[in-house]
Amino acid sequence: MWPRKRSHRPPRRLQPELDDEPLARALTHLGAQIAAQGNNLAECNDRGALTYPIEQALRDPGKDWDRRMHRLLVFSTLPEAHVLAGHWRTWNPASADAMLLQALASIAQARSGGPTGDLGTTIALCRDAAERAPEDPAPWVAMLSYYRLVRAPGAQVQPIWNAVKSRDPWNREAHWQMLRYVSPEECGSNVLTVQFTDSVAVSAPAGSPVAAVGLAAGLSRYRRALAAGGITALTARRHWDQPHERALVDEALAGWTQPGFLRHAAALLDLNLLAYVLTKAARLQEAWLVFEATAAVAASWPWELDGVPLKEVQEWHSRAFRARNRRSPR
Repeated sequence: MWPRKRSHRPPRRLQPELDDEPLARALTHLGAQIAAQGNNLAECNDRGALTYPIEQALRDPGKDWDRRMHRLLVFSTLPEAHVLAGHWRTWNPASADAMLLQALASIAQARSGGPTGDLGTTIALCRDAAERAPEDPAPWVAMLSYYRLVRAPGAQVQPIWNAVKSRDPWNREAHWQMLRYVSPEECGSNVLTVQFTDSVAVSAPAGSPVAAVGLAAGLSRYRRALAAGGITALTARRHWDQPHERALVDEALAGWTQPGFLRHAAALLDLNLLAYVLTKAARLQEAWLVFEATAAVAASWPWELDGVPLKEVQEWHSRAFRARNRRSPR
């Protein structure tokens, strides 16, 4: 993602593709094709041509599992993803990527409150894709997401987690799925969350795709304090002054904005997370350094936690810029 042009202007739109230019081109091409179909997307005759941008975007990274996973996740959240995956499987039923797109689209749809469909079919698609692409961790990541969705017991989740780790030890999406799975809001506890994040912090290489796991856990603790109400919520801002939480933020601030430190596909998501945390910690001058590193590339999460994500990031971007000017006027 580096070098990157810095920007003093607030983001103008959300960019799920982040700084992945080939993915952005594929989305633009796909969007034009979908628009041309109008209300007839489900009856499209040239299904191979319609889904070709997705197929190419997933094929081009080869065994760059991190880049492939990022692109799969972006495609799977498109409103038309389920229909597109169905078309793809119709003209190429043996495609593991088509199976994965359909499985991930079903999971994304279920998480967003839409119809869940037959989730049994979803796990079958994941297993079929895993057989057809044995090296690829993505089918196993999709299974992990599925088992988290249905709150499966740990005895079912552990072998899936092991399968991902054996193929891609620092798979970002898998670690984020596990972080949520072991949280007290889902199938775990505060103790399990700490054990998980500590194990990642001890073993993960510096600047790896899982660099933000600890900070994300810190944000969950902060949000939990806000949700508790009463005096706990009133004093939640002090959360970021606690030694452990401050150390997480300081460590991220020291490394993540350095050119070349973060190289994974979702690095700008992690920088958006850091910028958000710095605004909540009332460290706006430092937040500006992170906003500059994002070059005005905005993501929905975590800004959506407080309202309309684009409005939130634009507002805090402007506040951080003003704070920076108060410190270093030109």
